[in-house]
Amino acid sequence: MKKITALVIANPRIVLAIAAVLAILSAVGAIFTPVNYDILSYMPQNVESVKGQNIMGQEFKAANTAYILIKTKQTSQILKIKNDLAAIQGVENVTWLSDLVDPSVPDVFIPPEVMGLYKKGDYALLHLSFIDPAKTAAAQDTVVRIKSYLKGVDGEHFFTGMPVFVYEDKILVNEQVPKCMAIATILTLIVIWMATGSFVVSLLFLSSMGLAILYNQGTNFFLGSISVSTYSFAPVVQLGVTIDFSIFLMHRFREECLKMNKPAAMATAIEKTAMAIIPCAMATMAGFLALTFMQMRIGLDIGLVMAKGVFLGLLATITILPALILTFERYIKMRDVQIAKQYFTPAVKNLLKRPVLLLVCFLILFIPASYARYHTKLSYNLQDITPQDLKSMQAVPKISQAMGSMEIIDILFPRQTPRWLQKQAIDDINKLPGVIQAIALESLADPAIPDSFIPPQARERFTHGEYTRAIVRVNVLSGSKEGNDLIQNIRNIIQQQKITGAYVSGVMATCKDMTDMSVTDLVRVDLMGLIMVGFIIAVMLTSVSIPFILMAGILLAIFLNLTITYVNGNVIPYITLASLSSIQLGSCVNYAIFLIARYREERHLLLPNDAMQKSLLGTAPAIFGSGLCLFCSTIGMVFISDIEMFKSLALLIGRGALISVAVVLILLPGVIIVCDKLIRTTSLGWRKVIKE
Repeated sequence: MKKITALVIANPRIVLAIAAVLAILSAVGAIFTPVNYDILSYMPQNVESVKGQNIMGQEFKAANTAYILIKTKQTSQILKIKNDLAAIQGVENVTWLSDLVDPSVPDVFIPPEVMGLYKKGDYALLHLSFIDPAKTAAAQDTVVRIKSYLKGVDGEHFFTGMPVFVYEDKILVNEQVPKCMAIATILTLIVIWMATGSFVVSLLFLSSMGLAILYNQGTNFFLGSISVSTYSFAPVVQLGVTIDFSIFLMHRFREECLKMNKPAAMATAIEKTAMAIIPCAMATMAGFLALTFMQMRIGLDIGLVMAKGVFLGLLATITILPALILTFERYIKMRDVQIAKQYFTPAVKNLLKRPVLLLVCFLILFIPASYARYHTKLSYNLQDITPQDLKSMQAVPKISQAMGSMEIIDILFPRQTPRWLQKQAIDDINKLPGVIQAIALESLADPAIPDSFIPPQARERFTHGEYTRAIVRVNVLSGSKEGNDLIQNIRNIIQQQKITGAYVSGVMATCKDMTDMSVTDLVRVDLMGLIMVGFIIAVMLTSVSIPFILMAGILLAIFLNLTITYVNGNVIPYITLASLSSIQLGSCVNYAIFLIARYREERHLLLPNDAMQKSLLGTAPAIFGSGLCLFCSTIGMVFISDIEMFKSLALLIGRGALISVAVVLILLPGVIIVCDKLIRTTSLGWRKVIKE
């Protein structure tokens, strides 16, 4: 660390020149990093619904399906639109009733289960299959061409499906992310300005962290692609989580400036701050890396990018920021460091008069808060994390009103499965509560009829490669208990019929599998986060007891945050909860480590109460400012974003930052003072130097 410090102090302009070159390279990398807008692509490949979806995509081209609802009774117009759409580049095929039944056949002679999929009253529903997967640029171009064609179609029509969701979501995200970043930057700038009394310092902080964010975005190129969640949230969260490193450095620098000249003060500030923020950064990274243990691979995506961002933020704090401060030092006019302490001194003295009372309050709050955490309602419905004002989302209820429920479950039977056995399974499925109708090849032709007698267009609709397909329409919601139970009942029927190698897939099946995964995912994230962060704290502070004390405080902050959600009766996506656990763990542990590290330093010469008082006065302004920055960096997304998962996560992170600050600055000091003897007994290097 001394070599790095000496290099930065001696050559600040060279450091900034290197930083500028790296920024240019990172900008290029960020531009060429693909963004994946298809959340389903992050499901683990060994899950039944995903295996089935992959087969649907490979064999039936149905994993990339869209729907167009047209209000018309004229078969000729429907067929013209169908043929026009089929001719559009990127469209694999367009399916309608005419592919199964001759258009001249009167509706009354068409099986109702077939009719219900394609035509009802004044409406016709066209099924489109795309050549390319929904997340690809080619599929997005196809959506644009279809939308352009539909502008010239007379009458009412609606266009929806996964490729359309992805396209419209991409447009929305690209509009809103810059706005969210702008608000986060402005609010953070104001907070730092108020905290330091210097507008120049605010600009230097944001310049340093801005470069770290750019480096993080640019190095994502080596990951191949990033999820839309990571793309949208990583810059904002990285700014809020790592800005405290800069604040801690500046507060320490201001203190040291009272004792020595500025270059020497900066050298001392870098070395002493590094001792505190390196454990903070490692613990924060560990909290984010806990997400990588999720079965849902989006956790790996978010965890790696966030952890990388913290590491780069740490490097920027001990290299770029000191170089910026020393280069522009002549323009910096900071408020006297003692002014902030004057505001906090009376409150700190009163707070520490009754440390036992603080411990009692801590324990009283912990029990109901932990109950609320594990009883918070979670959502597993993919529609709950999709913006509801997208045209493609608004089309879903329109189609349901016109055609009835279009919640579809796909069942894939191995082609060698006897048709009579498939029919038995379909008949049993039709009897299940919530099933409107199950349609398969057996719905069009008796199992006794040879395959060669079945019209080719009908056979191709339900049979491809090594699989035959059954389509089940249901009137229960994806992600609901009823929907999950229905999926399980369908799978049970297939097992009871002793049909091996069959798959149940579709959005409802995916939600069911996601629900099953969430139980272990949430436990994994919480457990691995606590173990890794606790281990880092134990090693860095050479203590057995301190990790348990700090982790209890962090858990209380997380639980109190979710208590508000529980009391309000709000429902949050399970991915949001998993992300919150790691993000708030990572941010709150910074505050706790910074406090305990300063307490250990002051405890060398002072008794517990006096040491804690001096520690709070030295760290409270930085901790409070850091929490406020994290709050400001995320709160803008709550008001701007139309994506529910982003809004709920932003609200929880912002609120959690303030709650974490309150727990660390109000309750945790009392717990540490009461446990001082335990800490000295179970920590290396404390007993010999601490004054009794």
